[in-house]
Amino acid sequence: MLFKDIIGHGALKQSIIKSINEGRISHAQMFLGAEGSGALALALAYIQYLFCVNKTETDSCGNCSQCHRIAKLMHPDVHFVYPVALSKEKGVEKSSDLFREWAEAFLDDPYLSLGDWMDFIGAENKQPTIAVEESKDILHKMSLMAMEGSYKTMIIWMPEKMNLSTANKLLKVLEEPPDKTLFILVSESAQMLTTILSRTQLTKVLRCEEIEIAGALIKTHGLSQEAASAIAKACEGNYRLAQMMVKGEVDAEFNMQRFQQWMRVCLNMDGLKLSEWVNETATIGREKQKQFLAFTIKTIRQSILLGLNYPAAINPADQDFMTKFSPFINYENGAFMVDELNDAYYAIERNANAKILLMSVSIKLHTLFPQRRKTA
Repeated sequence: MLFKDIIGHGALKQSIIKSINEGRISHAQMFLGAEGSGALALALAYIQYLFCVNKTETDSCGNCSQCHRIAKLMHPDVHFVYPVALSKEKGVEKSSDLFREWAEAFLDDPYLSLGDWMDFIGAENKQPTIAVEESKDILHKMSLMAMEGSYKTMIIWMPEKMNLSTANKLLKVLEEPPDKTLFILVSESAQMLTTILSRTQLTKVLRCEEIEIAGALIKTHGLSQEAASAIAKACEGNYRLAQMMVKGEVDAEFNMQRFQQWMRVCLNMDGLKLSEWVNETATIGREKQKQFLAFTIKTIRQSILLGLNYPAAINPADQDFMTKFSPFINYENGAFMVDELNDAYYAIERNANAKILLMSVSIKLHTLFPQRRKTA
């Protein structure tokens, strides 16, 4: 993973590079960044730069044997831990039991979310965890000598999913690690044992800038400047969400039809129609639910712009509905709606019951519309 392939974070990249070149390498580090920030990709780029034999002042070379093997997740001294759905039937007790799947998923998209990963391994309805068996494997791997004489490294993704027993077993090795070992914990939330946090050097990975996301969408997906800017603004620094919005554009007609149905039942609070809509939407699968929620967030934002007489990117076929719907959305209630929808998106990511969630969000949206209601 090259630094140049990661969106934004120019100052942070330079800080990381400087610390490595000056030999300031903490044995236990925490990369803390929200979903879609690129924290996991940055952690791997850090290790690749550390190992690279022909590094420059701005990046690893990408051509030496060290870079090639790390980029393919095949380096013998670079290990990974990540949440899995435990299964005796499938023989899954620790993350290494699914390394082939992990490598495929990460290499396909370094910005993958926990929900993406659980979907990939077909465990979307199971609880992701880093279990106690994992700690034994970590301690064993990190006790061995580095095979190539450099650092023995371990990237732990989503350490907040460690159970208490796992975390407690890792405390000593984090505090008194073997020589030439490096732990990088990559977390979206600091909700874990304070004793773990206190043993790591914190690196905060901020959300991506709008202009950086827009540029990446234009380059990667061939979007127009207008479309890329609209998505970059709507995703609030979450490049993973931006990708979902792009995918949602493929199903724009499907999503707009579902959006119109939803807003009508929320406006008028027709219990029977709402129940029918919720039941139907709950069956389309979590990935499409996420795409739909991302589409809804973008469309609510467009409605806010219409209400403020700002230009909005609207399909001409949807102009009539949006013209009638936008008076129900203002800056204040629209902002609350976007917050509710963002919360719903992340809840779906984390295996929330779709029926209960969508019904709850529908009721909240209903209360945010003006008191005087009419069908859009």
